[in-house]
Amino acid sequence: MKQRIVSGVVGAIFIVILLFFKDAVIFNIFISFLSVMAMWELFVATKYIRNWPLVLISLLFAAAVPFMRNPYFTAGSKPMAFLYVLGLIIVMMFERKKVTLEQLGLVFMVGLIVPFAFSSLIYLRDLPKEHVFHYVNDDGLFFIILALLGAWATDIGAYFIGRFFGKHKLAPVVSPHKTVEGAIGGIVTGVICFLIAGLIWQGLVVKDSGSVRIWLLLILAVLCAVMGMLGDLAASYIKRTCNIKDFGRIMPGHGGVLDRFDSVLLVAPFLYVFLQMVPVIVR
Repeated sequence: MKQRIVSGVVGAIFIVILLFFKDAVIFNIFISFLSVMAMWELFVATKYIRNWPLVLISLLFAAAVPFMRNPYFTAGSKPMAFLYVLGLIIVMMFERKKVTLEQLGLVFMVGLIVPFAFSSLIYLRDLPKEHVFHYVNDDGLFFIILALLGAWATDIGAYFIGRFFGKHKLAPVVSPHKTVEGAIGGIVTGVICFLIAGLIWQGLVVKDSGSVRIWLLLILAVLCAVMGMLGDLAASYIKRTCNIKDFGRIMPGHGGVLDRFDSVLLVAPFLYVFLQMVPVIVR
């Protein structure tokens, strides 16, 4: 428990520092690193690490995706996507005795889902630049914070409430330790954190120029909490299928990149879509 808390605090401090550089290329580099590490962990878990052509092609693509909206890289984004698909087809033809269609299908799926899901944090940062509603550049930071809160606040609340008060199993086959009480605690924690974040953003940034729609933010908190738990359960299903406890050991007490960001991988894309359809901030 102590190790988990210490690692969590250190990780939180690192994320806060990184958010100050959200508009710099270092943020893209960090997302690229996370994408590559997550893909590597999946390859190790599924034992696809033995096929180096698949690994190399997928890791290169995962590293490139977070830069596809960079002004200096946009022109090469579509060719890069085509080369990724072409590379998989070439591997399928020349390694047909070693690579199964199941392997190719899984690699293609996670090769798209993982890097683009991580890149959703970049898309949230750049959402005001897409002239959606009346968002301003500073709102990009708020959206990233909401994505992280929607995933991690829910996870923390579910962990502690479930640990001390959990009695009824939520999904015993997929994840025996998760409970209904923990899920409810996670949702409540997420709602409280979204409320606090909304009030702070209203008071410090939006001020008299508009308003944060708190009632909508609370609904969004519940939806993000549900998405976060689904992402967590999906990761648990993969780990149980692969007979592993954690995807990695990069963070003592927390596991690997996927163990810490499994919820974010569903919350961030959902939030990106939601914020384009419904204005959380009006000006």
